[in-house]
Amino acid sequence: MRIMYLGDLHGNFNVVNQYVKHYDITDAYIIQVGDFGVGFSTLDKEKRLLKMTNDALVKRNVTLYAIRGNHDFPGYFNNDPFGFTNIKLVKDYTVLNLEGKNILCIGGAVSVDRKLQMTKHQLNGNFDIKTGNERWWNDEGFVWQDDKLVDLRNINIVVTHTAPDYCIPDNSNGFGAFVNGFFKNDPELKLDLLDERRQMTLAFQTIKMYNEIHLHVYGHYHRSDLITIDNVQHRVLGVGELFEERDYYAQ
Repeated sequence: MRIMYLGDLHGNFNVVNQYVKHYDITDAYIIQVGDFGVGFSTLDKEKRLLKMTNDALVKRNVTLYAIRGNHDFPGYFNNDPFGFTNIKLVKDYTVLNLEGKNILCIGGAVSVDRKLQMTKHQLNGNFDIKTGNERWWNDEGFVWQDDKLVDLRNINIVVTHTAPDYCIPDNSNGFGAFVNGFFKNDPELKLDLLDERRQMTLAFQTIKMYNEIHLHVYGHYHRSDLITIDNVQHRVLGVGELFEERDYYAQ
């Protein structure tokens, strides 16, 4: 069985169908790196959309695992409501044992556009009122839980949505015009972004202390790039990009 990785989808589930057909993918695992795009519509509607994809994966013996992105409803990843055989939402800090490899999965990230996505109630600080039209959730971010990392052993690969601060992109000298545009109306955003990446760095320090990691795959930043640091390949995937260690696939 092959192990592949897929970038942010933002609800464009048909990309999965297109890839498995175009590349004739069979007998494989696909790990999607967050921003799968669930929670923005009714559960019934999303079940109907995903069923077609699940059926296609069943025919080809392909299982897709999706971790939690900032554009996903967190509650679905704590208790997967879909119940599909070949599409599985992965809880944070899950270790997938696939083809002799132990793959640690940790989701979550801060949305730079969170102020634009908040409902009127959320902007007023009330997160208990549910309207059914939420497009942002206050528990979207990466949650650093070192107690879940210290006992992990024999981890080979790490899949996350965001990344440590030494990975691409380097924000030490600023965030660029696109992200900077959100700071005016969200004065806490810059500190939250920096702090999240710092916490992810601390998490990786613990992981690397006890494990021989050779690959880290992540998404979130909507770019495709690779950097190798201390013998670990850090591979960021662009939107809809499919990646396998032995091959590269065009978007």
